[in-house]
Amino acid sequence: MRKKLRLPEPAVFGFLLPNFVGFFAFLLFPIVLSLVMSLTNWSLKPAVKTEFLGLRNYVDLLGLRTLGAGSRAGGYLYGASAVVLFAALVGTLWSNVASWRGSRLGGAVLGVLGATILVLRAVQGGGQGLVVAGGILLLVGIVVLRREDASWRPGWGTVPPVVLAAAAAVIWALHGAVWQAWEPRDARFWQFLYNTLYLMMGIPFSIAGSLCLAMLLSDSLPLGTWRVRLVGVGLCLVCGAVTLGILWHLDYANLGLLGAVFWAMASLGAAFNIVSFRTLFYLPTFTSGVALMVLWKALYNPQTGPINAGLGTILEGFGVGSAAVADMLPQWLASIAWAKPALIVMGVWVGIGGTNMLLYLAGLSNIPPQLLDAARVDGAGRWAKFRHVIWPQLAPTTFFISVMSIIGGLQGGFEQARVMTQGGPAGSTTTLSYYIYNKFFEDLDLGYAAAISWVLFAFIFTATAVNWRFGRELEVVE
Repeated sequence: MRKKLRLPEPAVFGFLLPNFVGFFAFLLFPIVLSLVMSLTNWSLKPAVKTEFLGLRNYVDLLGLRTLGAGSRAGGYLYGASAVVLFAALVGTLWSNVASWRGSRLGGAVLGVLGATILVLRAVQGGGQGLVVAGGILLLVGIVVLRREDASWRPGWGTVPPVVLAAAAAVIWALHGAVWQAWEPRDARFWQFLYNTLYLMMGIPFSIAGSLCLAMLLSDSLPLGTWRVRLVGVGLCLVCGAVTLGILWHLDYANLGLLGAVFWAMASLGAAFNIVSFRTLFYLPTFTSGVALMVLWKALYNPQTGPINAGLGTILEGFGVGSAAVADMLPQWLASIAWAKPALIVMGVWVGIGGTNMLLYLAGLSNIPPQLLDAARVDGAGRWAKFRHVIWPQLAPTTFFISVMSIIGGLQGGFEQARVMTQGGPAGSTTTLSYYIYNKFFEDLDLGYAAAISWVLFAFIFTATAVNWRFGRELEVVE
């Protein structure tokens, strides 16, 4: 006879109940509520009566309205070209990951397209986005051209870059006429999306910097016995005191303090070896984000900040007059042109020594020494050993860091905008997350804020799916 299925004891359900309550109360219920809110005009303003709008919030967010001038056919062609452009970008990525025949010729097309965009921007003018797009295409084209396994023979790998170039040409030709006949229903959303993507340009530099720093900090320094290290600590402290005294006497107090801090860090390195440097580089991660942003805001101050003070001293050393120096120095967070690059520099500085560095250190420690020894015996140099041994072994770590960095980049930007710039100047540092905050807490437009949140979720989901699809395949290829 079959044994009857024994149900779990009631005590088991009692232990699981807190997890289920937490899931429904703090995860499922807010998700469903936000989705419902995005379909209404839900507002905290007493004069606004809640009504069901359907998809109107999404239409107002993503849609266009006609201005009564020009041809609508041009707008439809412009939109179709944008869709084709995105599909061609995905196809180009796919062709290079899968090493399709003709991918090297496609890289040449990308390089020519990038150079053309840069030239047209220099001749006809345009925003910083054109410089960024042209530079990225040119760099990607050069990288693809240098691939050893790519082929010059025409093939399917050539098709996506050619389609990409054709779609870009159509968009460039129709750009002026289209925006005379159409305008976005919510122009600020597209501006803030552009700001979000612009600030994400620091991600590759942060990842590369973390990898370089991890490789520098992966092996202990040959400092000898504890007696030798003790002597090194003493010499560093003496050098720090002498540096501070000389520069202080010459009325360079700030420079003297900086030199003393440098020698103090060197003494810690001599005492505790590589562990001290790992700790120092990881310190910004322990520090409160708001405190770091207040510090960088002071550093970027155009009148009293040390960055402009140092740049001014350098320019005056080259014979530039004081009046000219004042005109040449950037206004940083107060300038539309310099605000986003300033935030990118701060983000790269914070990210280089953070969690990504620890992940790469863990990945480097897991590389089998036999592989490195075999590469050394085969006569591989440093670059060859990194390219063919270390980098492929770090592919899983890089894949994870890339996925998490892109998700964080699309979600990020709120703290910088809130603490450092309040989204200015002229909305140049407002990101989608800060836009959601303003719509929710300042405009009290909860329904529209929920719609923006769901569109942001769609962007994050798409980016993660593409990264997962091609990142996993690239990991296998390597």
